[in-house]
Amino acid sequence: MIGVWNSGQKWNQAGVTWGPAKKTGVNMPLFRISLGFARLGDAPLDDFASNVVIKTTANATLFTGQTANVTAVGTAQVNFHNSLAVSKNGGSLAIDDKNLKRTILLAALRVLAFGIQGIANLTPEDAAKSGFGVNIAGSRAPVTVDRPVIEDISNVASTKLGPKVTAPKGYKALEFRKTVGTAAPVHAGTFPSSRNIVLEDCASGQLHTIECRAIFGNNRYSEWSEPVSHMAT
Repeated sequence: MIGVWNSGQKWNQAGVTWGPAKKTGVNMPLFRISLGFARLGDAPLDDFASNVVIKTTANATLFTGQTANVTAVGTAQVNFHNSLAVSKNGGSLAIDDKNLKRTILLAALRVLAFGIQGIANLTPEDAAKSGFGVNIAGSRAPVTVDRPVIEDISNVASTKLGPKVTAPKGYKALEFRKTVGTAAPVHAGTFPSSRNIVLEDCASGQLHTIECRAIFGNNRYSEWSEPVSHMAT
């Protein structure tokens, strides 16, 4: 079941899938919130997340509907900050705990980034007031095609995740990618149908962020779906 971000998130719990609230019928703006923060070192990431919370709170009237997401980032940032301090003089368990807290913080930042990006009529200039980096698209808008929606993710078996996907009309195949922690997204499989999809080689005990895009004829692709994260068993 997908946890709704504005009504009590659950972090790091096997069997619980969490991601941003669904949006329908909203035209995506011609800019993208940069996800480059995932490449930051621990201390810079800590500072970055703190700054995002400060700026989004100060400009809350711009970022409507994001209060719960900002709170989630703030909570994750404090937990990461505390674990970072402990890990400097701790052993392997402290380092493992810090890495887990970092993964949770990155996931919360991604959800907030996508939430801000989806705000109708938000300009790139105002989006930048969130503290996130903003990438502005060129003058030519992309071809508009519907994106798939990841409705839920289940644990099919150990190291195997089963996403439930609503695919757009006219698609030929669905392509998936997964992200773990600060690693770059990797290809997770391409499937001709939205039924009985199983993503394999998902490391047990790791939180996986899953995205999906639709493949159409004439080498056309949809944009990636909104990310949904789930703990593999």
